[in-house]
Amino acid sequence: MNYAHWIAHFRANGANRPEPHWEAPATLGEGSRRALALSLAEYQLGDGGGPCRLIARDAENYRAQADEIRTVVDLWFDEEREHSRLLGGAVRRLGGEFVTSTFAFRAFNACRRACGVQFEMLVLLIVEIVSTVYYRVIRRHCGDAPIMEMCRLILRDEVGHIRFHRDRLTSRHPHGVGRMWVWHFYALGLACAAFLWMGHGRWLRAIGVRREEFFLQIRAGLRKFVEALAARGLESPKDIPRPEFLSAPAR
Repeated sequence: MNYAHWIAHFRANGANRPEPHWEAPATLGEGSRRALALSLAEYQLGDGGGPCRLIARDAENYRAQADEIRTVVDLWFDEEREHSRLLGGAVRRLGGEFVTSTFAFRAFNACRRACGVQFEMLVLLIVEIVSTVYYRVIRRHCGDAPIMEMCRLILRDEVGHIRFHRDRLTSRHPHGVGRMWVWHFYALGLACAAFLWMGHGRWLRAIGVRREEFFLQIRAGLRKFVEALAARGLESPKDIPRPEFLSAPAR
């Protein structure tokens, strides 16, 4: 893996980041404001607001393999920490209250600690894909210019994070991933999306996001990532498993 490329990418990505205009006049109705504040406050905890580092039992062994690995992982999490800062600005703009802990957050971190670092990074990749959809639907529906500016900044980072993981997994699986890996990936991805919707769906619906819109974008994001990985491991694009039937029909 070309770690030098990703170190340069993360460092360059810190430039040209205009701060959202947090003091712009409020445009949201009270119901939408309250719902969005609740959702973003909880998301702020998970997106860099908690332990913003690898926490698996063997994480330090992984980081200690080479200085380049340590540096690129630290730079990746620096961007996650920046997302938490931006989300904090959004919560303050909306008059929300910060969240310090939830059952879902504690369970997520317990899973990350218990499993090995490779599984932890796979889970974090899936969170990046699901988060991309989360920020896209908020940008589309929220109707608040500073929140939309924040989403654009974070989405710019998420594109790089997903490509970083694609390159990491390609180097780890030089002959391509197999069908069992793909089904495992889809199942984890759709489970993560379902978990997010259970926690945030009522707030997202309040700003106009539909469940079917959310899950269609999730499935598209998962499939796009698999197609990028599977080119070497599967015989042809038609052989790539599809994630559609793994989730319940949208209502």
